[in-house]
Amino acid sequence: MSEHRYIGRDMPRPDAPAKAAGKAEYIHDVSRPGMLYGKIKFSEHAHARIVSIDTSKAERLPGVRAVITAQNTPEVRIGFLRDNFALKRDKVRQFRDEVAAVAAIDPHIAAEAIELIDVEYEPLPAVFDPRDALQPDAPLIHERGPDGSARTHNLLGLTFQHESGDLDAAREQARHVVSGEFTTPRIQQCCMGTAGCIAEFDPTGNLTLWAKTQIPFLAQKDYNSALRDMGLAGRRARVIVPALGGGFGSGLDTHAYEYIAILLAHRAGCPVKIVYDRDEEFAYLSPRQCTRIKVTQGCDAEGRLLFRDLDVLLDNGAYTSWGATYPGVMMLAATSLYRVPSVRFDTRIVYTNNTYCQAMRGYGTPEITWPIESNLDELAQAAGIDA
Repeated sequence: MSEHRYIGRDMPRPDAPAKAAGKAEYIHDVSRPGMLYGKIKFSEHAHARIVSIDTSKAERLPGVRAVITAQNTPEVRIGFLRDNFALKRDKVRQFRDEVAAVAAIDPHIAAEAIELIDVEYEPLPAVFDPRDALQPDAPLIHERGPDGSARTHNLLGLTFQHESGDLDAAREQARHVVSGEFTTPRIQQCCMGTAGCIAEFDPTGNLTLWAKTQIPFLAQKDYNSALRDMGLAGRRARVIVPALGGGFGSGLDTHAYEYIAILLAHRAGCPVKIVYDRDEEFAYLSPRQCTRIKVTQGCDAEGRLLFRDLDVLLDNGAYTSWGATYPGVMMLAATSLYRVPSVRFDTRIVYTNNTYCQAMRGYGTPEITWPIESNLDELAQAAGIDA
């Protein structure tokens, strides 16, 4: 048998020597000539109307080079369903919504300037439980959809459903039936390297973005879309991904802070760097989806599975990311791995005033597998089978 070229051999990682020697450049290490530092003013309310934003004190602070709000910048629409904006104009829908930003000659001045921005809010009723958000009298998170059409409820239009076999007949035939309800919480990806980017325009108006992304080419399309929103049609975005201190799904979306860096760099005429510290990342970066899953399974007297019935309620938060497609992966796990003649899978994805959620490693598989397996243990116990 011929000796394999790759199988059974240690394959050196091309990035390992630089990382082991401490020479790899992460986003925190990257610097550009004339670079400014950006900071963001976040909402202190989960749901409120923006009455006014006064940036005059921040603008007068020595060392500040740019101050932006939705009132003095183009409207840049972002998100998986385009239901979010880089800077919020009339309303905030979650604690952490971005309402203003500054660029200054050092991070300390930028942080001081943020504290000088005064925002007046009119608080609105908020809803944090997706079950409450489905009620007819629940406050609307979005009065209009991305296409401008009026919304009358908080249910997303994304549909993930599956039904096979005859569930009702299988339920009648089942000797043992066990039901349960399971919840999974929000979890931060908690990468060693926190979120950050650098935006820089060249003299021709083209953009280079150093971004901590896992999807450079999809991100490039999103940044090009932002350039069009900014009136820079024909200009192009280039994406450079430095060494990553982890991603775990947090880089599967583009984020508001990246677009804010782009807006600041365009306004200031200088490169702008925004990097979150650990506290900011925990407070202002999106976590894993929060779920509530009802499971009912049944078997015959010999322990053969006859049916599986799953109802998934997903807390989407205030805006939509790729994390809202979790149920597509959940559905695959729910309808495979075991031979089950009859399966029903249904999902409701709901807007709330919680921080919007995004992808995380496993992408829905841990969330659906844990309830199914836990319920199977109880079903086995009911059937007198050693689980």
